[in-house]
Amino acid sequence: MTTTRMPLTEAQSNRISGIQSSELSSAVPKVADPGDYGRIRDVLARANYSEPGVCAALGIDNLGRLGDCKLPALLRRTSGGTPLETLVRAFVLGQTVDLQAVERAIAPMTVAEWREIGLITVTGSSVLGRLQIRCYQGLIFVYDFPRRGHGGLPQDYVMGVSPSSLVLAGMTVRNANGATLDLGSGCGIQAILASPHSQRVVGVDCNPRAIGVTQFNSRLNGIGNVEFREGDMFGPVQGEKFDLIVSNPPFIISPENRHFFLNSGLEDDEICRKIVKQSPQYLNEGGYCILNANWAVLEKEDWRARLAGWFEGTECDGLVFQQDTRDLGDYAANLIEVGNDEETEYMKIFDDWMDYYARRRITGIGQGVIVMRRASGRRNWFAVEPAPANITYPSGNDVQLLVRLRTFLHSLPNEKDLLDVHLKLAPNVKLDQTCESSGGSWRQVSGRVRRVGGLEYSGVLDGPSAAALVQWDGTRPLKDYLTQLSASMSTDLATLLPSAFPIICRLVEQGFLIPVEA
Repeated sequence: MTTTRMPLTEAQSNRISGIQSSELSSAVPKVADPGDYGRIRDVLARANYSEPGVCAALGIDNLGRLGDCKLPALLRRTSGGTPLETLVRAFVLGQTVDLQAVERAIAPMTVAEWREIGLITVTGSSVLGRLQIRCYQGLIFVYDFPRRGHGGLPQDYVMGVSPSSLVLAGMTVRNANGATLDLGSGCGIQAILASPHSQRVVGVDCNPRAIGVTQFNSRLNGIGNVEFREGDMFGPVQGEKFDLIVSNPPFIISPENRHFFLNSGLEDDEICRKIVKQSPQYLNEGGYCILNANWAVLEKEDWRARLAGWFEGTECDGLVFQQDTRDLGDYAANLIEVGNDEETEYMKIFDDWMDYYARRRITGIGQGVIVMRRASGRRNWFAVEPAPANITYPSGNDVQLLVRLRTFLHSLPNEKDLLDVHLKLAPNVKLDQTCESSGGSWRQVSGRVRRVGGLEYSGVLDGPSAAALVQWDGTRPLKDYLTQLSASMSTDLATLLPSAFPIICRLVEQGFLIPVEA
């Protein structure tokens, strides 16, 4: 699970007075009366404490931009004293707020009730939120504030709705499933998002606090088909089968083993390799395993070949969406956890990380999303696909489409069999043209096709190819269209094929062209 240090959260940490990080992090919310879950939801609803409401109060268009904002501006925007502003200050900005303002904001519930549940700490006439409360897609999640005491975040820190969480949620294939497994549940976001399209969901985490937080979140959202089990990896689900496995594991590659949410205790990228190797025995035929991953780029080794090796013998097809390859120094600097005023310790740990990478021959850290589909009884395929610059969530349908398209291409006995396939232009493809003035009219100088929505791949296409592509409606086989295109280019089909085939295959692989047969 990756974390991003945001200026806002550092500012929050510096403004917490008289409260120790260890005291706050020990909070596991519990209710004595199950009716309190509904009463908490009612309090938040009356205050308009929702994703749109919170964004409006903070003056931002989405909560993902919160880290780009400065605390003084956010405090000024939430200074009106309304119940919504009070709750935002306490449970989003992590600030101490006036006791009487909280009493008004959570009425008819009481401060004593919220303190007993474990949502707040009261000191004199001041109240501090012990846990964040985040709204996402009509759901409510509580999880830890990133408050750093001595040594940084506590070992049992429970990560919430993070950037990596949203990437995984956005790229998950959401078919109607009998059973779904969330491996490394954290605050439970993946398990809870899977509940509407699954008959049952099991969430597993080795952090006891995470199990307590996830159970609270599932009940707070009225989810009845999710259960959470404490344990490591697949241990708690031995002998069970699932149609979908999702995982945002502790994939950080480092010499440390201090945090449940960051460190697996295994060398290099072994945690991700183990999930790839072990998940097939828990997958039903046709089921998907989708996980966020970091992988080591080793000196004088092809990392693509290393990842392909993970899939050998799994009886799964594999598609890796590569997001980035990180510089080691930047990677370590963003992920090392120390207290706010421990610069000397920070530099020592930084050197330890860099020495570790040198010993392990690691030259970079790859990042991406690994997609597996159980497909036994045939020769499986593996591919690495650079993630597009723009992705619109949800994109799970596109992920599934690209897996199916590669499976289709892989099923063809040889390349020339593609000539008999009926291909049609996908309905979400657009053409952008750049023109220049020439003799009193516009002359196209370049063109770019792009997919709109989901995985928004794009590519340069010349004028004749673009004019031909728009006519491909699936009514005729590919060879007919290519014969027509070659005639317009004053060449013959045999001459055109060597350059056309790779382009057409890429257009299929990235979802621009769809085989009617598929």
